[in-house]
Parts: sequence; structure tokens; C-alpha cells
Amino acid sequence: MKVSLLATILVVLFLAACDRPKQALPEQEKENFKELMSEQNKE
Repeated sequence: MKVSLLATILVVLFLAACDRPKQALPEQEKENFKELMSEQNKE
């Protein structure tokens, strides 16, 4: 009983930890890339 409870808690914590970093949307990545390229071209 204690082992399964511990395993359940670990799985919940693991899923919660993996869910936090949000992936940027491809549209945002394209805009960020264009901004970086334009800044580098100015220099």
C-alpha cells in the first residue's frame, strides 16, 4: 500500500514538473528569428 502510494506521488510530481516548460509556438519562433536576423544585419 505504501509503495503504490509513493509511486503515485512520484508520477504526479514528475508529470507536473515536465508540464511547466511551455514550448513556444512556431509563429513566435519565426518572429523571434526575424528580429534576431534584422538586428544582426544592422551591425
